[in-house]
Formats: sequence, structure tokens, C-alpha cells
Amino acid sequence: MNQQELFAHYEKIYFHEQQRKEQIFSRLNIPLAVMVAVVGFYAVVVSTDYKKLELGLTIWFWTVLAVSICFLFLGAYFFTDALLGKMDRAIVTPNDLEDWRQQLLAYYAADVDCDSIVTAEIRRKLYLDYMDCASISTINNDRKSSSLYFCNMAVIISTTFAAIAYAIAKFPTL
Repeated sequence: MNQQELFAHYEKIYFHEQQRKEQIFSRLNIPLAVMVAVVGFYAVVVSTDYKKLELGLTIWFWTVLAVSICFLFLGAYFFTDALLGKMDRAIVTPNDLEDWRQQLLAYYAADVDCDSIVTAEIRRKLYLDYMDCASISTINNDRKSSSLYFCNMAVIISTTFAAIAYAIAKFPTL
């Protein structure tokens, strides 16, 4: 690949990672809703007649409920990591790029090929920005995707244990 092709490639990756980041954020709605629902379900579980359980079932009830709560907290941790995570970098703003271009024009004004030097420097700056920002975004998005996956798994496990705790609390009435 020549530098022109690499520039186009890095630019494409940069915008792809920006779209990927938005997709990850949009996928965070479901685990958040499930976590809120599970917290509400805990109120239902705790409002059952678990006090009528025998000692062995009471221990199992509280142990399973505690495991469920621990997994919910773990899911909340991964949710927060997926939502916040590490900071991405963005390419230079058009205003800053234009200011820098004006500075370069003033600096190279005495040179014969001033415009071509400034154009080459601006292109080099954008090339490096696309390369650096796309790399950082790729690493951050990979981490956010992994955190979203672990969040989903922890919420599923938490929900399962909450349902088991509810079943244990309802066991004597079955």
C-alpha cells in the first residue's frame, strides 16, 4: 500500500470505529433495563414469606440471593466500563487545523513552493491523526465490547440466581 491508500484506509477505519462506538452505546439500553428490572424483582423476592422457611432453605435462599446481588454488581461494573471506558481521541478540529495552516503559510511564506509544503504538512498531520485516533478508538471499542459481553453474562447469571431464590422462597407453598 502506498501512502495515499494508507491514508484512505486509516480514514475509513476512523469513521468505522466511530460508528462502532455508537452501536455499542445503543446496545447498552437492554442490560440497563434488565438490571433495573432485576432490582425490582429483588423487592418481590424479599417480600415473599421466606421467614416461614426451614433453616436449611433459609440459608440457601439468602446465599442464592447474595450470589445474585453480587453478579448484579459485577454486571453494573462492566456496564459502567462499557459506558465510560477509556477516552477516545478525535481528529483535530477544522478551526485548529485552519489556524495551524495559517501559521504554516506565514512560516513558509518566503519559500517558492509554500503552498505545496503547507499542503504536504496538513496531509501528514491528518494522516497521523487518523492513524492515531483510529488505533485508540479500536482498542477502546474492543474493550467496551468485551465489557458489554461480560455485563450481559453477569446480568443473565444474576437473573437466574434471583429466579432460583424466588423459587426457594415459594418452595413450601408448592
